Amino acid sequence: MKEIVERMRRYFDAQEELRERVLESSRQIVRHSAKAIAAMHRGDISSAEEMLRHARAGIASLEEAIKAEPHLAESGTILAAYQEYCEAAVMRAFLERGEIPEPEEVGIPYKPYLAALADVAGELRRRALDLIRANEVQAAEHVLELMEGILELLMEFDYPDAVLPGMKRRQDMVRRMVEKTRGDVTTAIRQQRLEDALRRAERGGFG
Repeated sequence: MKEIVERMRRYFDAQEELRERVLESSRQIVRHSAKAIAAMHRGDISSAEEMLRHARAGIASLEEAIKAEPHLAESGTILAAYQEYCEAAVMRAFLERGEIPEPEEVGIPYKPYLAALADVAGELRRRALDLIRANEVQAAEHVLELMEGILELLMEFDYPDAVLPGMKRRQDMVRRMVEKTRGDVTTAIRQQRLEDALRRAERGGFG
């Protein structure tokens, strides 16, 4: 009996140690990913890339934990960390080349990838509004197109919560953001056209 108890203790001690490592890695990933996104909005790409490197190292640690205990792949803690990292990585790719990368490129499972895209839509709306304020309306139009692409992609996944938790809520949220951003961009385009017409009229009047 004593031998059995010792074997079981070693097993549960290892489980507890693994759990602590997973929690710490997840917290670090979330923290570094949030800092990366904040740095991107400030235009501090160097700091963003540094934070992303730290977050990616945390992801590698989680992947090692999953190899040891495959059931952890569906852990809420790990999925949340994947989602936060994916959001930051997707935003970095957008700023670098104006595209949304595929999940295989980011190295993240499909479920947190889709959840992250809904969050990315919110960051893109913020970006579009910044561009409108800077009078870069054409760039804002491109951001809107990406948001519309994200919505179209998300709407392809009509699954129950048991398969894709929260997807319907995310679809509705992104749809509202796209509609608001489309209205903002349309208003900005009309304003820009009006200003251009006034400038042409002024030049004609001086002539």
